[in-house]
Amino acid sequence: MKIKVCKWKTCTDRFSWYISTRLENDKIRLKLENIEVEDCLCLWQCKMWPNIVVDWNVQNYMNPAKASEAVLNKKWWKKKKKKNNKNNKNNKNNK
Repeated sequence: MKIKVCKWKTCTDRFSWYISTRLENDKIRLKLENIEVEDCLCLWQCKMWPNIVVDWNVQNYMNPAKASEAVLNKKWWKKKKKKNNKNNKNNKNNK
């Protein structure tokens, strides 16, 4: 999963650097090896700053806690979706 954090002036003034730090710390603390945290340039949504991108979905009005929650919810949703797909395949094979 790729996470991009806007590092343009407006977002940086609103602590986007701290969001990056928090996400990197979450990655280490929770052993989330498949997550990449990157900086990016302006996402052109400056009125709704700070912004991050989680798997090509722009998330606005972020703070460090909301950013962590968005990433963890996305990771949980992916796991659940994979589990449901396996169950659906098993059910089709049993019919």
